[in-house]
Amino acid sequence: MKRRSIAALLALSLMLVQLPACGLWSGDSNGTSARPAPHFKPGFNLFTPEQDVELGRRSAEEVAQQVPLLRDEAVVGYVRQLGARLASRATGHKFPYQFNIIAARDINAFALPGGFIFINAGAIAAARNEGELAGVIAHEINHVALRHGTNQASKAYIAKAGLDILRTIAGGGRNPDIDQVIRTIGGAGANLVFLRFGRTAERQADLEGARLMAEAGYDPRDMAAFFETIQAQDGQRAPEFLSDHPDPGNRIASINEEMKRLRLDPHPLRDTKEFQQARARLTGNQAALQSPQELARKGPESPGKAEPATRPEPPSVSFKQFQSKDGAFGIEYPENWDALVADDSNMIFAPKGAYGQTEEGMLCTHGVFIGVVAPEASDLEAATQSFVNQQLKLNPDFRLVRRPQGIQLGNLPAFATVVAGPSPVTGVMELDIIYTAATRDGRLFYLITMAPEDEVERYNATFDRMVASIRLAR
Repeated sequence: MKRRSIAALLALSLMLVQLPACGLWSGDSNGTSARPAPHFKPGFNLFTPEQDVELGRRSAEEVAQQVPLLRDEAVVGYVRQLGARLASRATGHKFPYQFNIIAARDINAFALPGGFIFINAGAIAAARNEGELAGVIAHEINHVALRHGTNQASKAYIAKAGLDILRTIAGGGRNPDIDQVIRTIGGAGANLVFLRFGRTAERQADLEGARLMAEAGYDPRDMAAFFETIQAQDGQRAPEFLSDHPDPGNRIASINEEMKRLRLDPHPLRDTKEFQQARARLTGNQAALQSPQELARKGPESPGKAEPATRPEPPSVSFKQFQSKDGAFGIEYPENWDALVADDSNMIFAPKGAYGQTEEGMLCTHGVFIGVVAPEASDLEAATQSFVNQQLKLNPDFRLVRRPQGIQLGNLPAFATVVAGPSPVTGVMELDIIYTAATRDGRLFYLITMAPEDEVERYNATFDRMVASIRLAR
């Protein structure tokens, strides 16, 4: 993931605030071998790769009790061989990948943490050749390799337990207890948390899946062709695959564009006799497969919208003064908030309980990011647009709510831009306002207010006072 800082919107690459990557991609001292580096880094994660495996194993056992697994040894054996071929080229931690087939007619597939992958028989039957099936499996493998499931679980856990849990974990020198995590994020419903991927995760799985296919000798266009196949299906409802794997935005064009950067086999593997035999066994025995309506036990209902269980105390009405070390700006902030230094000219102001320190950076859910950066254009409006676009590009799940509007910041012309999206920390919707102005020395001053959508009104007066107190060097 390209996010390099974790305000609700902001991956501010010039601030020294980074998401933990857990040393996943280069191997570790526990015997895991070095693996190829992916194009993307995993997002925020409280868990070790070993805990991914334990969480996935428990979830896979629940799945096996809830759905009918296909018992056709020939088909299952074929899929496991294909899966193993692809998984051997997966990036990152060497997870113990396992593949099973659900005896269901609908088109779907999903991956649990640690390498436990399930493919519906309907997805195999819908594929026209082995390359298309390889595309489905490669996509799921990369959800595992990029640890999307436990990234979701980490956000859900913090949303319920609060950011103070980071201090507990850091103080004890260990990762969270798995039983406690499962109870906190929904007990038996935890499985669904692992599978709620956003467009960013889907795009990463698509592009890394295309790379994986190319390395295994397949044509990534077959992955795009499978998406085209299921998108073209008309009926009473969209295939389940499209519901569980939201389109990150023109995914077919993105896969085709990614192919330009890959080393492709001039004679890629498209189809095999083994695939056609396995597919024929399934399509010739539809009576053995269950429809979604026939699956008597589909698991617990989806969890509701994530909400933080802990809220920071309200901002104080008494304020402190702050002046940046380089003299670029001054500001007032609530006296019960902490001033967190990123560097001489970039700061975070946040209430206690709204931020937490990890080994590689800081997490924040409420507060203000402020600082100065080198602009990418000499014109303020163009520099503002470039700055905002950079943040939206790094955080594709966020969207522009209001384009830059001209305002006055003190006596200086400035712009205010509104963006919103799910917090990369908790998954809760957040609303952020980005203020920008030009400094005397030609740098771009920015201030970003950040709060969960349902708490914005509580923070508006504080944010307004902070903005009004800004003093830029003249």
